[in-house]
Amino acid sequence: MSDAPDANHLPPAEEVLDPISADLHSLIAVANGGPLSVAEIEQHLKERGYALLVLFLAAPFLIPNIPGLSTPFGIAIGLIGIAFMLRRRPRLPAFILRKKVEFATLQKVISFAARLMARLERHMKPRMKVLVAGPVMTSLFGLGIVSGGFFLALPLPIPLTNTLPAFSILFLITGLLCRDGLMMLAGHFMGIASWAYLGMWIYFGARLLPWLHARWDALWNWMRHWF
Repeated sequence: MSDAPDANHLPPAEEVLDPISADLHSLIAVANGGPLSVAEIEQHLKERGYALLVLFLAAPFLIPNIPGLSTPFGIAIGLIGIAFMLRRRPRLPAFILRKKVEFATLQKVISFAARLMARLERHMKPRMKVLVAGPVMTSLFGLGIVSGGFFLALPLPIPLTNTLPAFSILFLITGLLCRDGLMMLAGHFMGIASWAYLGMWIYFGARLLPWLHARWDALWNWMRHWF
């Protein structure tokens, strides 16, 4: 029996789109007003495959003022991406599985994700299926998820370093679930844009720091001269 994630055994998009929101909303009933651990969320969503779990884990990065989830959720996304690359079932470490999501946060995340899916699904349909089928495309999809998870796990003090990778993951996941190759392409494009954006900051930062250092030295020498 294969130990691979069930991404290659999803039903057609027309049968998947409606249950996505329903499964996410059902987490509210499972929580019953209290917090849920990642282990409980994984257990509830695994019937839809780990792709839906990644969708849930990535959604908080697009919502302001939800602290404390960046590193554990980013690591979890990256580990699930590696499992997709290797076509193995994900195994998340205990410290991530124990992480609790408060009920208020759960409501925000699910409400946001459901609204966003409702908007996206108007434009999604099965197309360019060669980009979402087969072991090579599944591994490439996993690489994109790993890339996004890497960014999300790092608390970088740079604007948009969470937003671009989170959208990349969202597009990749919805492209996979809905067999939409165009959406998958958009996800990979956003992933490449994330690296280009970070590279731009590194490049200009490396040029800016020596200039700032020289200006500081000049100011310090002037202050020493006068004081």
